[in-house]
Amino acid sequence: MKENFKLKCEETLKDFKCLLSRYREVKNDVNLYKMFMSRNRNPLWDLSNSSELRTGLKSKRVIESNVKGVDDHFIQRSKAMKNIFFELNNNPDMSLDSFIGLLRKYSSTVELTKEEHGRVTGLSRTRDVLNYQLYTELGIEVDGLDKLLIENNIPF
Repeated sequence: MKENFKLKCEETLKDFKCLLSRYREVKNDVNLYKMFMSRNRNPLWDLSNSSELRTGLKSKRVIESNVKGVDDHFIQRSKAMKNIFFELNNNPDMSLDSFIGLLRKYSSTVELTKEEHGRVTGLSRTRDVLNYQLYTELGIEVDGLDKLLIENNIPF
Protein backbone atom coordinates (compact mmCIF):
# COMPACT_ATOMS: atom_id res chain seq x y z
CA MET A 1 0.00 0.00 0.00
CA LYS A 2 1.32 3.39 -0.95
CA GLU A 3 2.20 5.63 1.99
CA ASN A 4 0.43 8.63 0.45
CA PHE A 5 -2.81 6.65 0.15
CA LYS A 6 -2.48 5.43 3.72
CA LEU A 7 -1.94 8.98 4.97
CA LYS A 8 -4.98 10.26 3.05
CA CYS A 9 -7.07 7.45 4.52
CA GLU A 10 -5.83 8.23 8.01
CA GLU A 11 -6.73 11.91 7.63
CA THR A 12 -10.15 11.04 6.18
CA LEU A 13 -10.86 8.68 9.06
CA LYS A 14 -9.99 11.44 11.54
CA ASP A 15 -12.29 13.85 9.68
CA PHE A 16 -15.12 11.32 9.63
CA LYS A 17 -14.70 10.66 13.35
CA CYS A 18 -15.08 14.40 13.94
CA LEU A 19 -18.28 14.31 11.87
CA LEU A 20 -19.76 11.45 13.90
CA SER A 21 -21.57 13.74 16.33
CA ARG A 22 -23.21 15.55 13.41
CA TYR A 23 -24.11 12.22 11.80
CA ARG A 24 -25.86 11.20 15.02
CA GLU A 25 -27.83 14.45 15.00
CA VAL A 26 -29.09 14.04 11.44
CA LYS A 27 -29.44 10.28 10.97
CA ASN A 28 -33.15 10.25 11.85
CA ASP A 29 -34.09 13.25 9.71
CA VAL A 30 -34.52 12.14 6.10
CA ASN A 31 -33.69 15.50 4.52
CA LEU A 32 -30.73 16.42 6.76
CA TYR A 33 -29.36 12.88 6.48
CA LYS A 34 -29.45 13.01 2.68
CA MET A 35 -27.79 16.44 2.68
CA PHE A 36 -25.10 15.23 5.10
CA MET A 37 -24.24 12.22 2.94
CA SER A 38 -24.14 14.22 -0.26
CA ARG A 39 -22.14 17.07 1.27
CA ASN A 40 -19.49 14.80 2.78
CA ARG A 41 -18.96 12.31 -0.07
CA ASN A 42 -16.10 14.16 -1.78
CA PRO A 43 -13.33 12.54 0.28
CA LEU A 44 -14.39 9.22 -1.26
CA TRP A 45 -13.83 10.72 -4.71
CA ASP A 46 -10.36 11.89 -3.72
CA LEU A 47 -9.44 8.49 -2.32
CA SER A 48 -10.91 6.50 -5.20
CA ASN A 49 -8.54 8.22 -7.63
CA SER A 50 -5.89 5.99 -6.10
CA SER A 51 -5.02 2.66 -7.68
CA GLU A 52 -5.70 1.15 -4.25
CA LEU A 53 -9.46 1.38 -4.82
CA ARG A 54 -9.51 0.34 -8.46
CA THR A 55 -10.58 -3.28 -8.72
CA GLY A 56 -9.05 -3.81 -12.15
CA LEU A 57 -12.42 -5.10 -13.33
CA LYS A 58 -13.61 -3.81 -16.69
CA SER A 59 -16.82 -4.05 -18.61
CA LYS A 60 -16.92 -6.38 -21.55
CA ARG A 61 -17.23 -3.38 -23.89
CA VAL A 62 -14.08 -1.75 -22.45
CA ILE A 63 -12.17 -4.98 -23.00
CA GLU A 64 -13.56 -5.60 -26.50
CA SER A 65 -13.08 -2.04 -27.72
CA ASN A 66 -9.62 -1.78 -26.21
CA VAL A 67 -10.30 1.80 -25.08
CA LYS A 68 -9.47 3.44 -21.78
CA GLY A 69 -12.59 3.28 -19.68
CA VAL A 70 -13.81 5.63 -16.98
CA ASP A 71 -13.91 4.66 -13.33
CA ASP A 72 -17.39 3.98 -12.00
CA HIS A 73 -18.18 3.57 -8.33
CA PHE A 74 -20.28 0.43 -8.42
CA ILE A 75 -21.75 1.77 -5.17
CA GLN A 76 -22.43 5.48 -5.48
CA ARG A 77 -20.38 7.64 -3.11
CA SER A 78 -23.37 9.06 -1.22
CA LYS A 79 -24.70 5.52 -0.69
CA ALA A 80 -21.23 4.29 0.30
CA MET A 81 -21.11 7.07 2.88
CA LYS A 82 -24.28 5.72 4.49
CA ASN A 83 -22.61 2.35 5.00
CA ILE A 84 -19.32 3.82 6.16
CA PHE A 85 -20.93 6.13 8.72
CA PHE A 86 -23.23 3.36 9.93
CA GLU A 87 -20.15 1.19 10.57
CA LEU A 88 -18.20 4.06 12.09
CA ASN A 89 -21.10 4.90 14.40
CA ASN A 90 -21.09 1.29 15.62
CA ASN A 91 -17.30 1.35 16.03
CA PRO A 92 -16.17 4.92 16.79
CA ASP A 93 -12.67 3.69 17.67
CA MET A 94 -12.28 2.06 14.27
CA SER A 95 -8.72 1.31 13.25
CA LEU A 96 -7.16 2.58 10.07
CA ASP A 97 -6.99 -0.95 8.65
CA SER A 98 -10.70 -1.48 9.29
CA PHE A 99 -11.50 1.86 7.67
CA ILE A 100 -9.44 1.00 4.60
CA GLY A 101 -11.35 -2.29 4.44
CA LEU A 102 -14.62 -0.33 4.38
CA LEU A 103 -13.27 1.92 1.65
CA ARG A 104 -12.33 -1.10 -0.45
CA LYS A 105 -15.73 -2.67 0.16
CA TYR A 106 -17.89 0.38 -0.53
CA SER A 107 -15.80 2.83 -2.58
CA SER A 108 -13.97 0.76 -5.14
CA THR A 109 -14.39 1.27 -8.86
CA VAL A 110 -14.71 -0.69 -12.07
CA GLU A 111 -14.00 0.55 -15.59
CA LEU A 112 -16.92 1.24 -17.91
CA THR A 113 -16.97 2.90 -21.30
CA LYS A 114 -17.85 6.58 -21.22
CA GLU A 115 -21.21 5.73 -22.79
CA GLU A 116 -21.95 2.98 -20.24
CA HIS A 117 -21.00 5.31 -17.41
CA GLY A 118 -23.33 8.00 -18.75
CA ARG A 119 -26.23 5.55 -18.96
CA VAL A 120 -25.64 4.31 -15.41
CA THR A 121 -25.31 7.83 -14.03
CA GLY A 122 -28.45 9.02 -15.77
CA LEU A 123 -30.56 6.12 -14.56
CA SER A 124 -29.16 6.13 -11.02
CA ARG A 125 -30.34 9.70 -10.53
CA THR A 126 -33.96 8.65 -10.95
CA ARG A 127 -33.85 5.35 -9.06
CA ASP A 128 -32.94 4.35 -5.53
CA VAL A 129 -30.68 1.46 -6.50
CA LEU A 130 -26.95 0.86 -6.47
CA ASN A 131 -24.98 1.30 -9.68
CA TYR A 132 -23.99 -2.36 -9.87
CA GLN A 133 -27.68 -3.29 -9.79
CA LEU A 134 -28.19 -1.20 -12.93
CA TYR A 135 -25.41 -2.92 -14.85
CA THR A 136 -27.48 -6.03 -15.55
CA GLU A 137 -30.55 -3.99 -16.45
CA LEU A 138 -28.47 -1.94 -18.90
CA GLY A 139 -26.71 -4.97 -20.36
CA ILE A 140 -23.33 -4.04 -18.90
CA GLU A 141 -21.22 -7.09 -18.18
CA VAL A 142 -18.36 -6.84 -15.68
CA ASP A 143 -16.78 -10.26 -15.31
CA GLY A 144 -15.69 -10.90 -11.73
CA LEU A 145 -17.92 -8.29 -10.10
CA ASP A 146 -20.35 -10.88 -8.76
CA LYS A 147 -17.46 -12.71 -7.09
CA LEU A 148 -16.19 -9.44 -5.60
CA LEU A 149 -19.66 -8.65 -4.21
CA ILE A 150 -19.93 -12.12 -2.66
CA GLU A 151 -16.43 -11.85 -1.13
CA ASN A 152 -17.40 -8.51 0.41
CA ASN A 153 -20.80 -9.77 1.60
CA ILE A 154 -22.66 -7.20 -0.51
CA PRO A 155 -26.11 -8.43 -1.57
CA PHE A 156 -26.94 -8.39 -5.25
